[in-house]
Amino acid sequence: MSSFLVRFLARARLELRQMLRARMVLVVASLLLVAGVAAIVDGAARVAHEREVIAALEPALREEESYLRKTHAPEDDLGLVLYYLAMPVAHEPNEWTALSTGLRDVHPYSRHLRFIGLVPQLYQTDIANPLKQLSGSFDYGFVLIFLVPLFIIGVSYDVRSRDDDLGTEPLVCSQPTRLSRVLALRLALRAALVSAVALALLAFAVVWLGLPLDARAGAFALASLAYIALWFVVVFLVASLRRSSAWNAISLVGAWIAWCVLLPALINLAIITASPARGGVELTLAQRQEMNAGWDRPKRATLDPFFARRPEWASTPVPDDRFSWPWYYAMHEMGDAHVARQVEDYHAALARREQWTARAALVLPPLALELVLDRMAGTDMATELAFRDSIAAYHEQLKRYFYPLVFNYKGLAAFDIDAVPRHRFRGAPRPLHLSGLAGLLGVLALLGAMLPLAVRRLDATPWLEEASTSGQWIFPAGRRPGAVERPLHAADPRRESGGDVSHG
Repeated sequence: MSSFLVRFLARARLELRQMLRARMVLVVASLLLVAGVAAIVDGAARVAHEREVIAALEPALREEESYLRKTHAPEDDLGLVLYYLAMPVAHEPNEWTALSTGLRDVHPYSRHLRFIGLVPQLYQTDIANPLKQLSGSFDYGFVLIFLVPLFIIGVSYDVRSRDDDLGTEPLVCSQPTRLSRVLALRLALRAALVSAVALALLAFAVVWLGLPLDARAGAFALASLAYIALWFVVVFLVASLRRSSAWNAISLVGAWIAWCVLLPALINLAIITASPARGGVELTLAQRQEMNAGWDRPKRATLDPFFARRPEWASTPVPDDRFSWPWYYAMHEMGDAHVARQVEDYHAALARREQWTARAALVLPPLALELVLDRMAGTDMATELAFRDSIAAYHEQLKRYFYPLVFNYKGLAAFDIDAVPRHRFRGAPRPLHLSGLAGLLGVLALLGAMLPLAVRRLDATPWLEEASTSGQWIFPAGRRPGAVERPLHAADPRRESGGDVSHG
């Protein structure tokens, strides 16, 4: 075994003992591990509850049908019954949903869709940009994105300045190794500890949630480790500035605030300003106003445009002088048609915002990791929009099924709940969010390119050069400033004589 390897192992054992001797590091690491486990267990319980709710939708529909049959006669107009009937729609969670809540804590994963206007049922609340929802609820994504960097800062902010505070930096620099290597070793040990916690949590999630060990698991592990490595690179760069411990802590916390809080908020504001969209509540209001105005118009003002859209019912006799259920449901459809262009513009604006969010992920590592996890969990904006598109398609299916019954004036006896189409949306497996992963690796590579300059700054040790000039330290010829051989005080008569001193 080479002498270099022996010295390295000895130094590594020494640094490891010093790190483990600080009990607070182990206490905080244990708390981080407990927080991660609690988030995963809570996410599993939340997903289990969601699945119970979704499983109860069909029995609830059966109970509602039974109640309607008890309270209405078989010959009652089916249009009246359909006004009260609500068909369930649901977005089923996948295996990864427990790790990242995403938009599921903002927008419902299950709804009851009635056979009336679609727009008020879909757009009573706006879809928020994921930058605004970045913090989300307490889930594993929150622990990894927000708490892990704080833990890294807490155990590493004084990795160099501690020796300066204790006055032991000359002793460290007197060792036959570079200061940058000492700091790199200290950070590597801490990075190994944090990575072990992250991988242990991922392994626990695989076992507890039954996650498949496929490419998604590998990609998420890579993204997590890249995110951890990125923060340790930031710590190394800050340590290379050779400032005090307080200055390092303030700088690193400032970087955390900027990346995780301030910049996402500013970029979110810029995206909303650059891509304005008429909100969902405004769409609902516009549809409602059109519906209310329809009550005061002649019946033909509603039926003629409706028959132009659906010519198969143009020959159906619909009374013009009184209320009828065919006219009522036609008025609801025309209310949706009145705001159809606005709905398209709204979706286009949301799509543009999603594109700009993906671009912002190229420079915001926390957002990049959030997008990667949300995409795998099926809780991102694209999946939410796809869910709403599936609801619109299902609403059209209901129209095709119920219109023949309504326009032919069928009674409740003609209604068969088992023949009504059902809706389920699990979400097709989506590819990995490549822009998010590219953002993580890109920022890591960019910061890594600054490491050689940081290493040279650390190994320059200006304070040793000043000490050498003042005559307090002697550096043998050919030695670098960071490897001092022996100190001799300036008052030593052997130095003042200027010549060789023989031993008597």
